[in-house]
Amino acid sequence: MANEIFYVKLESPKAVRFFAFSRSETGILDYQGAAEPESAALSQMQCVDGSAYFTPSWYSFLPTGLQASINVYLPGDIKNMDAGQYSFLLHVGALLLAVEERDGLLVAELLRRRSMVFAHFIPLVLHIVKPIAAEALFVNLFGGFRGEGDFKHKYKAGISVSTGEEDVSAILYAAAFNDLKPQPEKETVEEMFIRYFANRGKFDFTIGIVGATNHPWLDGFTKLEKVYNDAVAYGFAQNPAQAGEKCQEVLTSLACKVQAEPYNPHDPNAISVSLENPDLIFRGIRAKSKAGYLRATAAAILRRAMPNRFSYDSCLWRLGARADYFENAIVLRLKA
Repeated sequence: MANEIFYVKLESPKAVRFFAFSRSETGILDYQGAAEPESAALSQMQCVDGSAYFTPSWYSFLPTGLQASINVYLPGDIKNMDAGQYSFLLHVGALLLAVEERDGLLVAELLRRRSMVFAHFIPLVLHIVKPIAAEALFVNLFGGFRGEGDFKHKYKAGISVSTGEEDVSAILYAAAFNDLKPQPEKETVEEMFIRYFANRGKFDFTIGIVGATNHPWLDGFTKLEKVYNDAVAYGFAQNPAQAGEKCQEVLTSLACKVQAEPYNPHDPNAISVSLENPDLIFRGIRAKSKAGYLRATAAAILRRAMPNRFSYDSCLWRLGARADYFENAIVLRLKA
């Protein structure tokens, strides 16, 4: 009996991608990586929808790469489908998408949100997230919205993972181990990342910002949302999607500047974030407003790793939809 093959399809405006999984005669699921199945083969398979990886109402803005439909193709004559394997296949597409789009913050959130599903397939998860595991661990610890306060203790004590593991930082640490080359007897977690980024001389990850409610950019976005809501109400009968599409166009076009503030009297390692003010665009003015900062520890690590870098390539990546959620919902794509 040949191995059974399953395909996970990710279809977004940006690309269509397939990933293959196989199941052996003994029922073991394995990851085969990117695939290019023939249309004839897919037509003989059962197609089911993958599980949603986010609630759309959480967001005012998502990049096109994350606006994907997820489908899973099962053998047409499949028998004895294990419920755990079926659940994993339905949920792993979102994880694959987050890795492909290098959204480490979303990788960490998915591992946390679907911990009971992924815990039974740790070897597969480690292999899938490995390409961005180091950056995902960094932003989960220092660039996210919840943090992992007990990781430092685990780091010093030594961490091992096995099937059943649900701790997000432990999973990402295990996947990133060979890249990070940790030396807990000699360096702290922060020093490990300073060494890692300094040796690489570059990075590409998603990261959240803090302090948005204390800076003027949020007011400009709130006014944009009001214009959008009024436009939807006014034009709904004629073209309900047009106002929404225009709003996305405006947000996609916003310029972003992330730069060091060594003169900052409160924190010489501070890294500030400014975004083009969407409210001013309606007045014909293209100007940025302060939107917040990177978290202090993340900023200190990046500044110490690359002390001669003062400016970072960046763009607005994801945006939450509710004002009370905003402190936890502005996500940037950051590169150096």
